[in-house]
Amino acid sequence: MDFKKDLNEKQFLACTSDAKYLRIIAGAGTGKTRTLTYRIAYLIASGVMPSKIVAITFTNKVAKEMQTRVGDILSQDSKNSFSKPLISTFHGFCYRFLRKEISVLNGYTPNFTVLDEQDKQDVYKQIFSKMIKGSSKDFTKAIDDKISQLKTDGKFVNDITEKDVPLGALYTFSELQYAYSNYQSILKRQNLLDFDDLLMFTYKIMMAKEEIREYYQHKYSCYLIDEFQDTNRLQYELVKLFLGDRNSLTVVGDPDQTIYSWRGAKNEIIKNRLIRDFPDLETIVLDDNYRSTQEILDTANRLIKHNRDRVDKNLNAASHVPGDKVSYFHATDAEREAFKIASTISKLVMDKKAKYSDIAIIYRANYLSNNIEKQLTSFRIPYEIYGGLKFYERAEIKDALAYLRLVVNPDDMSFKRILKAPTKGIGEASLAKANELLSTLADTNSLLDVFRNHQDLIKLNRNSTKALKVFFDAYNKFRNVYNNHASNAELISGVRNYLSETGFLDYVKNEDVKNANKYSFTASSSTSKVANVEELLHDLQSYLEKDELDEDGELVNNTLEGFLMNVALQSDQDTMQAVDKVSLMTGHVSKGLEFPYVFVTGLNQGIFPSQHSLYTNTGLEEERRLCYVCMTRAKKKLYLSSFDGHNFRNGSEYVPSVFIDEAEVSTDSDNRDDKLNRQAYEGLMRPSVKSLNRSETKKMISSAKVNKAAPVDDKYAIGDRVVHTSFGVGKVVGVNGTKSIVVDFPAPFGRKTLIVGFKAFRKVKEDE
Repeated sequence: MDFKKDLNEKQFLACTSDAKYLRIIAGAGTGKTRTLTYRIAYLIASGVMPSKIVAITFTNKVAKEMQTRVGDILSQDSKNSFSKPLISTFHGFCYRFLRKEISVLNGYTPNFTVLDEQDKQDVYKQIFSKMIKGSSKDFTKAIDDKISQLKTDGKFVNDITEKDVPLGALYTFSELQYAYSNYQSILKRQNLLDFDDLLMFTYKIMMAKEEIREYYQHKYSCYLIDEFQDTNRLQYELVKLFLGDRNSLTVVGDPDQTIYSWRGAKNEIIKNRLIRDFPDLETIVLDDNYRSTQEILDTANRLIKHNRDRVDKNLNAASHVPGDKVSYFHATDAEREAFKIASTISKLVMDKKAKYSDIAIIYRANYLSNNIEKQLTSFRIPYEIYGGLKFYERAEIKDALAYLRLVVNPDDMSFKRILKAPTKGIGEASLAKANELLSTLADTNSLLDVFRNHQDLIKLNRNSTKALKVFFDAYNKFRNVYNNHASNAELISGVRNYLSETGFLDYVKNEDVKNANKYSFTASSSTSKVANVEELLHDLQSYLEKDELDEDGELVNNTLEGFLMNVALQSDQDTMQAVDKVSLMTGHVSKGLEFPYVFVTGLNQGIFPSQHSLYTNTGLEEERRLCYVCMTRAKKKLYLSSFDGHNFRNGSEYVPSVFIDEAEVSTDSDNRDDKLNRQAYEGLMRPSVKSLNRSETKKMISSAKVNKAAPVDDKYAIGDRVVHTSFGVGKVVGVNGTKSIVVDFPAPFGRKTLIVGFKAFRKVKEDE
């Protein structure tokens, strides 16, 4: 390979460095995945066996991309074609480790399964139902968040103390201890782990078992870790345990893109901790950006420079293309902002400058998509929301997976799902009785065992007994296929028979019929549940039939449990498909993606940056990093926008984000919310209400605030205009004598009934 020809100067230095410990500060769009891939190639060319290399990535999507790239490189080298590096996410690596080593922990077997978020909440529901404060959502959320934080910090139940309860917490130490210990006990009884446990238990085994630790420190010799700025304390401690004293470490990351502090990511690890722990650490900065124009990069550079605690760098466009000016639009309300975005997208596509799939709309939180979705629909623009309901979160898919999980590991969450899909006629009273028996019967470890072996004690009715017999006959038959199948074809056939004989496939078909009847007079956007289940079975078949080699060159026998684990580790980006639709997503989901045209919306104080971040410098700096990430997703053109209106969360009026001033962008003549734009909007969307520009609206609302109470005999007629201190300007559409009026205000407020004489509003004069 000609490294010098394929890489720029700094990439070449990073790839070919002989440093034992290397830190690559890779700015957005600087080719970090390419650099990391070539680094792996260089190590192999230098004599390192591919099977001795471990690369840890942030998402499965990136892991698969790197596996493909490295595979292409190795295919050119016959002497190394029999082995390959292990490329995985942190959780995937730990899952692989635990499948081999978890048996050393008392009470766990290699057939463990991993809870998803919904299953996790079901476990908590059991625990909180027995706690005095358990009905309080604030209390339960505080406990859930605290336990996640403790796990991210590597603290087991026995490690927590009174100091772990912050001043003013909604819970006491004993309540935290009770919830945490019961949560882990329930999981252990059912051979379940949550995502945090994958890392926690790997850490526990590596710390406690010297022979296992030494084995893995000899098994691998080179570790490369991507997105290192998002590493949390537990992950970093794991890295050091696997590293030992003999192995090399390469980390790639950008401190300016640390946006997961709320999930435990520690920015100081890549900035400061590495240097302290590895004094001979070599650092190389990549700042030649291959994604964006210089105009976009200059805007992002100006913004991020306001963060004081950072590794200094300045992104430069490798293409040397100045590019279009960054557009900034400020609307008089959120609906007009959405209208402007949709109309701009429509024009981009009509002028054939872009396809829908070239465009992304990025916002701070999912609730901000509402107005945007309405306007995209109005303009007939196809779109896809990422970070919402994923394929594997659909009810029928979770039901089908529960049937499969139950065969691999009979956990209670899966069993309770299958009791309802289709229903077995077993209500809460029977479940409560079964749970009571579960705690008293010494030979019983799961609800499945209770219902299989002790139905007489639960006293089920005839229909439920019959339904359970049908299920258990099919379940036992498939368990035999699962344990003894001679081929993948036999296993797939067994799965289909199992889902059919339990009545699940008929149940899904009936659900489709119900939906068809429900939506017979309206347009339904729901996809066929049968089609979704068929897609799941197709995915399973493809996975089982795919030939894969492990890092030692041995043929991997893909299994049902391996498929279930891959599903459990899916991220938002992993489910993205190449379709010609506009992509809608939060800033966090956008990380690592790129689009020719990017709209960053809702740039208002209290939205972006978020309200809670305004109280601390560290919070504001993280929000600024998130905005920087959003901006640097754009390749050709970046659009920024904000809006006026009333913020009901804190009672203030919306103002543009401080990030607008910091990035030094200004409204240009093509993007004013001017008379022409307003007339276009009003003509298409709201012909009955006259629009006012930003200064006019503020002036009128201000006058409404100081207005004294209107006289009771002040007369209103349909068609009059009213200005309200909170809702803006609206049109009277109904009059109820002299007592009240009905006013149609712009979205999101809609129609309001106002009491005549209340000083929060007044009639708009004819000359205004």
